Amino acid sequence: MSKIDFQIKGIGALIKEHQFSVPNYQRAYKWEDEHIKSLFSDLSKAIDNNESEYFLGTVVLSQKEGSKELEIVDGQQRITTIAIFLSAIRNYFFNNGKSQSANSIQTDFISNYDTRNEENVAKLKLGNQDRTFFQKYIVDNIDEKPTKGSHFRIVTAKDESTKKVKTLSALSETQVHNWKDFILDKLKVVSIIVPGESNAFTLFETLNDRGLVLAQTDLLKNYLFSRAGDYFDEVQFMWIEMTAKIEDALGESSILIYIKHFWSSRNGLTRPENKQLYKSISDSKKSPTDVRDFVKELNDDTKLYIAINNHKDNYWKEHTEHSKNYIETLNYLELEPYKPLVLSILKRFDDKKEVEKSLKLIVSWVVRNLITGSLRGGTLESEYAEKAKNIYNNTIKTAKEFRDKLKVIPSDSEFKERLLTITLSKEKFARYYLRAIENQYKGNGNPECIVNSDPNVVDLEHILPKKPKQGEWPNFTSEEVDEYSNRLGNLTVMSKKDNSNQKNESFKKKKENYKKSEIKITNEIEKNFTEWNKDTIINRQAFLAEIAVKTWNLRLD
Repeated sequence: MSKIDFQIKGIGALIKEHQFSVPNYQRAYKWEDEHIKSLFSDLSKAIDNNESEYFLGTVVLSQKEGSKELEIVDGQQRITTIAIFLSAIRNYFFNNGKSQSANSIQTDFISNYDTRNEENVAKLKLGNQDRTFFQKYIVDNIDEKPTKGSHFRIVTAKDESTKKVKTLSALSETQVHNWKDFILDKLKVVSIIVPGESNAFTLFETLNDRGLVLAQTDLLKNYLFSRAGDYFDEVQFMWIEMTAKIEDALGESSILIYIKHFWSSRNGLTRPENKQLYKSISDSKKSPTDVRDFVKELNDDTKLYIAINNHKDNYWKEHTEHSKNYIETLNYLELEPYKPLVLSILKRFDDKKEVEKSLKLIVSWVVRNLITGSLRGGTLESEYAEKAKNIYNNTIKTAKEFRDKLKVIPSDSEFKERLLTITLSKEKFARYYLRAIENQYKGNGNPECIVNSDPNVVDLEHILPKKPKQGEWPNFTSEEVDEYSNRLGNLTVMSKKDNSNQKNESFKKKKENYKKSEIKITNEIEKNFTEWNKDTIINRQAFLAEIAVKTWNLRLD
């Protein structure tokens, strides 16, 4: 085959005419039940309205010289889902004694029988992760235990398809035939068959430029493969390994985030929006050697990125306990902008104490920015990425240089000023802040590391309840309850056991419980306050603010 073959045809006819395989570098089966239900809903409307066709999009296929099999470059999810639905129709006919109809569908759409090896050869072979399961569970219709997320999604697709066929057959068997015929000829795709993979990758990129394909990781992958030249097999292997490691540890959605953080740590902030990330990488990596080296580094650094997202990772055994605890804290706070920064620190700072000092600073900066609201607008993300680039390029070599050159650190006075009036609506953050303040107040080392804020162990206590008993809190109007109940000065922490029975009691009754608490900032409420009103909340908040400035300090000792 030497020319690109463009055809518009029914997807069923396309499946009937060819053998397909999914290359191992492609993603596993990803359609969830909502995607399948949406497709079936659209088909129902088209068939019920006697529409002449329904367009399902473009599929890009490549054909190697001398091979009859087509590799799916784009269109795997749609082709696989239709194949699963057709297998459900086959199963319906088998179960209802219509063996000729069942065998016809089996031969046309599902598999051909290899008489030499006495086995069904699937017309669609998925990638390594799903191939065996799909063969047994869909092609051969044998019960098989799913072991991967993609297997469970295939099970869901089969279940949804079986339900749909059952619904159709309950109306009439003619409805089942109508759907099969519609899929064969009227469920249209633009089929583009390209000679050779590199041409297919180039075409895929062109289609993306026209807005026809959307997944940026797929776009980037295909660009890199198209530029890999003689290193194609090596680049493909490293890409598969990289995506598998990130997906297994953090989930598929983290792959693009990782690539963004990796690239930003070396080049400054680069976002995926409007293909900025893709354009930046593709403009930089042109030659096969560039592509190979980039994918190798991307693959190698997965171990660092996975460790950044998991303080229990074995990687942290090489570092100080405090560094491990700082990572736990950062992950507890569920923020992303600091990750390129940590990636560069781990990549470039050989001294483990410098790593620890840098992580301590990042925790303090993150909390100060959370409290002051400086995280909004992307300024912090941009500044962190710029400093990550400086560290990667060795223009910043120590934690001190790092601290001195960062521009977006709220000062002690700015931090304290915001703390004096802050309202904390997120209980998770409030528990962490109060636990850390408690540990600073008690004189414990590295108080900002403390993240034991499990709500089943450490309970957030609103001294003035959010819903006080009528008559028990005469110092507050209902409007003032709304205004003051989530103020920092009105919050403390208690053990779940001690706090479970006193939620809406009077201050007098609550004080007796506070007196028994081993938590110092809670225990001292009974000693320091005879009543609870707006002024006491303001005064206690000022007291906690003083401690907070010391808790999330900017020292390097």
